[in-house]
Amino acid sequence: MKQVATLLERLDKIQEGNGSILDNSLIAYGSGNSDGNRHNHDNLPLLLLGKGGGSVRSGRHLKFDNLPITNMWLSMLERGGAPRESLGDSTGKIQLS
Repeated sequence: MKQVATLLERLDKIQEGNGSILDNSLIAYGSGNSDGNRHNHDNLPLLLLGKGGGSVRSGRHLKFDNLPITNMWLSMLERGGAPRESLGDSTGKIQLS
């Protein structure tokens, strides 16, 4: 987590447009397994860092039960300018703003 904090601090110090690189980025940080023994990928803990150019409201804790992680990737693709209707086993987009 110290390395993640260092990365975020560095990105926040570099100005880009009306904000910092961190303000204009979306970084997903977490684990691919919620239970390493069962290789289970349900209810993954995930940090979404940055503001995605203002498309994501930060400073919140959101809990989504029983949604595929591909819903998050689909939502991030849309904010990055590469919208898609579906991705893998996605069931829809997540409201991040």
